[in-house]
Amino acid sequence: MKFVFLSSLLLIVLSSCGSFKKINVSEIRTAYIEYNPIKAINFGSNIEAKIMVLMNDGTEIDVTNNKKLNLVSKDIIRNGSSKEFKIVKHPTLFSDNTANVSITITDKEQVFQTTDSIRINFKGNMVINARGVSGRNGISQKNRGSRVLLRDGRHAENGTNGVDGQSADNYISNIWREDRFTHIYIKNQRTNLVWRYKTLGEGTITFNLNGGNGGNGGNGGNGGNGRDGSLNEGKYKRPGSGGDGGNGGASGSGGNGGSIQVTIHTNNSQIEPKMLYFTNGGHRGNPGKAGKAGKAGTHITGQTAGRIGRTGITGNSGRNGLDGQVQPINFQDFDSNQFM
Repeated sequence: MKFVFLSSLLLIVLSSCGSFKKINVSEIRTAYIEYNPIKAINFGSNIEAKIMVLMNDGTEIDVTNNKKLNLVSKDIIRNGSSKEFKIVKHPTLFSDNTANVSITITDKEQVFQTTDSIRINFKGNMVINARGVSGRNGISQKNRGSRVLLRDGRHAENGTNGVDGQSADNYISNIWREDRFTHIYIKNQRTNLVWRYKTLGEGTITFNLNGGNGGNGGNGGNGGNGRDGSLNEGKYKRPGSGGDGGNGGASGSGGNGGSIQVTIHTNNSQIEPKMLYFTNGGHRGNPGKAGKAGKAGTHITGQTAGRIGRTGITGNSGRNGLDGQVQPINFQDFDSNQFM
């Protein structure tokens, strides 16, 4: 069964690469995600899957690594060009049991588009990913060369700074058992955003509230070399000085880990040993490397030597994020209807 899901939210775009020689887009009947529904499929889990097309003549073709395939989803992400996908959806309803994806196949002016879903069976381990977003890396600069007309080498530019990782937020969670399922209500205390998970409780339940890692600083470029001194038809040209190396960009700081307060209903106290918590502060990025100094041009007899360029300065280091904490677990009766 196929589920159509259109979202106005920011979507994650995934592209793949490969050959497209054997497929006529106008002859595609449908496209779908092929996976093993018997294996454990839970929120936050990884699954093996591939994208298949069914042609009008009944032929089925694997297009997972086809360069004309484009997948758009806010529910799943792909691990590079492999056939491993990760379910990243945060359900807001306990009844939610699908991860949806838009499939587009394009060849010049021909376009085929459809939607399909991976069905969650709530088996195996579940991961609630609430970690902070890691910062982007700074931009490393190009090495500079010698000037065409002037004598001195070009000065290099500085690497840009890495971006700080985001801190994870603080959460409260209520957990209970109902109709064979462990229900997990989790609320962001800053934004009041609510997620609602359920699982059969066969595996672990992980709360990932780590802070985001800081981005690396960009490397400074190397300075250009000065031109050699020369004597041509009685005219001297001085040796050029080397260009200065660029400074490395500062590394981004790690975000702080989040905190969580969990209350478990007494009807599900046996789930507590299966629960894992990660609230570590994010790691700072690596500072950008200093650019090398440009060399002075070679001087001939009677000439003053050119100046060697200045070596750049290594970027400053950010700080590691602070660890969050897990508040003591509460076990008590409560009315779960308030969290539905």
